[in-house]
Amino acid sequence: MGLDRMDEKKPKRLRIFVRRGALRRFDRLKRDSGELPVAVTWDRRQEERRAEPAATSGERRKTDRRKAPPFTWDAADFVVADTPPPEDE
Repeated sequence: MGLDRMDEKKPKRLRIFVRRGALRRFDRLKRDSGELPVAVTWDRRQEERRAEPAATSGERRKTDRRKAPPFTWDAADFVVADTPPPEDE
């Protein structure tokens, strides 16, 4: 029996998000990752998206589900995330 192509694991592509304004960090990561399967992009967020909670008849969520960012966000102005490979590969 031959190998079934659907069973083969595809490598994940890493994405590095760099904090807005960290120009040297962005340039360095872009240059050093040129030969790697990594996409270096700017963090697109401009401000906190959540506003103060509106008055509701009862809070459905008991706690905030967002985690604290990884230490690299505060220490080095970037965060690494893995993404699934594109479907056409």
